[in-house]
Parts: sequence; structure tokens; C-alpha cells
Amino acid sequence: MSIHGSGKSSGSDEVLLEVKRQVFHLLALSLWSVPILYFPFWLALLTFVVVIGVNLGVVLKVEPYNSLFSVFIRHLERDSNLQRPALQALYANLGIFISFLIFGKLALVGVVVLAVGDSFSTFVGKIWGKRRIFHSESKTAEGTLAFFISVYICILILLENHREAVLISSLSAFLESFDLIPDDNLILPLFACSLAYLV
Repeated sequence: MSIHGSGKSSGSDEVLLEVKRQVFHLLALSLWSVPILYFPFWLALLTFVVVIGVNLGVVLKVEPYNSLFSVFIRHLERDSNLQRPALQALYANLGIFISFLIFGKLALVGVVVLAVGDSFSTFVGKIWGKRRIFHSESKTAEGTLAFFISVYICILILLENHREAVLISSLSAFLESFDLIPDDNLILPLFACSLAYLV
């Protein structure tokens, strides 16, 4: 997702913030692959509940969570999100959690789409994005193409099936190109897992 910042920071500060955000996004969400693939169901479930509970505490600015995660909020949150810090992270964690409850280990597809695709599309769209997509004010063609390519490569490695990789990556990239409500972090993992399940 190619985001154009709040205008408070200079262009280079804005790009640096997005690079930091997307590296964190990629690494943090990729960690969900460990409980999904290797934990017994009850332990994976407990992990999700604890992480989502702490995440909710940060969003609601409940102590001590707010203070514990203030360094992440200060260095990684966009100005426009400071009223509800870590809300997008909460949507992402919920999207992956619901995918896990419905699809089990296939939720890994949702992790890949969200962690890899969303990170690469934002990074590329922010730095090189010039062509706005007609149906979105914040997304670019370059970001959407980066989403498709990065997800295609990862899904091809994961599922070892070209047809499934093309279908999941292209339809997920198309969906991500819209300004989704409440948030693409919630919808994309569920959508991608549903596609993987159906094919």
C-alpha cells in the first residue's frame, strides 16, 4: 500500500519512517509462522490471545502496555495514527488469528500475503510510486505490482504450484489496491487463506 504521509515530516524523513515501519512489519508478522507451524494448537491459541490482549492495551493506551511500547510508537507510528497507536497492528494480528482459527496451518498463506506483500507494496509505492491507481487516492501501480511479484514468489515457494501462486497473488494485489474498510491488515489474510483453501 503506497501511503502518502501527513506532511509534518520532510520527504526524506517520511521515507525513512516508512522503511523502518515496513522492515518491522515484515519481521514482526513473519514471526506468526512459528506458532502456526510448530506450536500445538492450544499453545498457538494462547500466544495469539496474549499478543492480541497486549496489542489492545497499547491501542487503548492502558498502562503499563502504553509505556512499554512507547519506543515503538515514537519511532514507527505515523503521525496520523497516534490517536490510536498500534491499531493497524491489532487488525493484522486479528486477521492472522481468525485465519488460523478457520484454516489452521494454511493461515501461513495469510501471513505471507500480509507480511511480504503489504511491506513491499508500501516500500516500493512510497519510494518509486508515481502512477496513482484511479480507484484509490493512496495506492500506486508500482506498489501494486511490487505486491503481486513479492507475494507470487513467496507463495510459489510455499505451495509449489504456479497456478495457485498466480491466482492468490493477483487477486490479493487487486484487493489490496483498494482503500479497504476497516483495514487491509484485517481483510487480506482472510481473503488469501480463503483463496488458498478453495484452490
